[in-house]
Amino acid sequence: MVPRKMLAGGFCLRGTAVIALTAVALLAGGCSRAIDGTPVATPGEAGIGAGAALLETTCREYVPMGQSGRREVMVAIGEAGNRLVAANPDLWAGVAAALCTFADPSAPVKDVVTGGVR
Repeated sequence: MVPRKMLAGGFCLRGTAVIALTAVALLAGGCSRAIDGTPVATPGEAGIGAGAALLETTCREYVPMGQSGRREVMVAIGEAGNRLVAANPDLWAGVAAALCTFADPSAPVKDVVTGGVR
């Protein structure tokens, strides 16, 4: 009978190697396939569109939007010339949501943010 090589604590070298190789195979196997699709900031919240449609968003449409949709609207308002909104669209997304709860639901968000709604 051939004596087995033992590690400190009484573990068998062969058993430890088998466990280590199994762990490596399981961990490396999880990265073998790429995930299809386009990544989004928050799963389940797709973008709402681009261009002039974002500038015409009303408070009725804006209030139920998710954070990513609200941010897209603020970025569009900033790109249309509002430098204050362009400086921090995330902040203004929250401000606009708060203001829209008091404004007429048919009011455009760009007017609510700039103070054009009376």
